[in-house]
Amino acid sequence: MENHEPFFIFENMVCKPRPVHDASHTKTNEPRSNPSSSWSDLPKDLVLSILQRLQLPEAIAFASVCTSWLSAATAAGVPRSCTPMIMSWRDILESRESRGAKGSSSVNCKFLHLLDVHKAYDVRFPQGLCFMACCGSSHGWLILVNELANLVLYNPFTSEMIPLPPITDFTCVEAVCGSKGNIEAYNFENHRVQDAKYLATWFYQKAVLSCSPSKSANYVVMIIHRDNNWLSSVRAGDSNWQVAATLVAQKADRYADCAYHNGMFYTVTFEGIVEKWDVDGPNGPAKEVIVAKRSSRRILSRHLVSTPWGDLLEVRAFVANSRRMYRDGVAFRIFKVHLDGYEKVSPVPKIDLMEHAILIGLNHSACLSTKNFPWLRPCCIYFSVPWMTPICHLLRRCPEWGGVRTYDIKQRTFDHVFRLCPHTNRLNLAPSEVWITPNL
Repeated sequence: MENHEPFFIFENMVCKPRPVHDASHTKTNEPRSNPSSSWSDLPKDLVLSILQRLQLPEAIAFASVCTSWLSAATAAGVPRSCTPMIMSWRDILESRESRGAKGSSSVNCKFLHLLDVHKAYDVRFPQGLCFMACCGSSHGWLILVNELANLVLYNPFTSEMIPLPPITDFTCVEAVCGSKGNIEAYNFENHRVQDAKYLATWFYQKAVLSCSPSKSANYVVMIIHRDNNWLSSVRAGDSNWQVAATLVAQKADRYADCAYHNGMFYTVTFEGIVEKWDVDGPNGPAKEVIVAKRSSRRILSRHLVSTPWGDLLEVRAFVANSRRMYRDGVAFRIFKVHLDGYEKVSPVPKIDLMEHAILIGLNHSACLSTKNFPWLRPCCIYFSVPWMTPICHLLRRCPEWGGVRTYDIKQRTFDHVFRLCPHTNRLNLAPSEVWITPNL
């Protein structure tokens, strides 16, 4: 067999890149065809040879095809398809900073998984997908910002890409084209011309999907953007963004997180306002205030977490007063959001995550069973740093905080999960890592 044939096998049987969809594309749920016995019965040494030529996301997709390929992948050290991983683009950010080239882009990232925290996999994205920033990970999909400052949904495990409506759909952004008609910059708010690549690095802060586009054609994307002041959404098949809310930029409060829970989107601000959103309201997106009380003292971040048992939790990171009790100077507290009109957030009286762990950060927050994910520690928070701009004034009070860490709720201590950066460069205002869990 010639050397090119293993690639032919993989591309046709496992993870052949599908066509890029336009914004009006409607997906159909076609069942994945099972490989014939002739494929599943390939010699193990040949299957291992194929695996050696694949990058990590491709190898995980490869392992999901049949039991014999899964067995070979396990023997080769490929993590299980449901293993939470970290995607890091810190090297890209540091390279841009050292060269003074904020507008440079890259298609190389590192993937790291919890089963071997010392091993990093270099992953090269497909040609034509140069991204400037990542603003989310949801249901196995990444939400990336390309060189034109437009959002793209990308599944690194299937190579599928879905472009979302362009940034020019927002009234505050107007394209500035060159002599050949290509977009070179944007007129932002009618008085500031900004390079397209530069605008791409800061315009979007968080994105969440209602469900996986691989499994349903009726998904919705909600984004926090424009310096955490705007909230917008788009449904699959629509060609325009719907702006749900715009906070006054001069005021202190901004959106901190959004989550999809029991068929509805919820948002929380840095000052603690929790809102429930009906994105299909007759007059556009409609909100209901669930928590109205404001409290912003020493808050670093807030995250909404939908649990398997039906609760909506709010996880707060804050600057601790006591270094004796919290040696890192940062602590987390978990609260339960009441959705029945009480308009309050109640502390969980006895923290019981029912043998679950919480993953929060730039990703769509997850609450995972440690029985199904035995490499996760129960009653722990796995945390990666989200956008830090709204609370940059607090960062000097907690210089040890940053990177990818676990927080033991009972012991009140942090541990590093991955050592991705030197001690002197842990805190960046822009995120450089995101949790991603394959959804095959």
